[in-house]
Amino acid sequence: MNTEHSQQNIHPATVDRSNPAAPKRTFAKGIISNSRRIRQRLGVALGLSLGLAALVIVME
Repeated sequence: MNTEHSQQNIHPATVDRSNPAAPKRTFAKGIISNSRRIRQRLGVALGLSLGLAALVIVME
């Protein structure tokens, strides 16, 4: 039985194999993070306005 087989070299996870000439994807990541932030702020604003409207209705 042949137990000797060639194994590929194991590289640590910190090795960056990306092509330095390739365009970076920070533009798309920035747009996604900005849209998340805007959605969170809109959700907070909507929740506050609904809560304020409910409070005004109850106080009348």
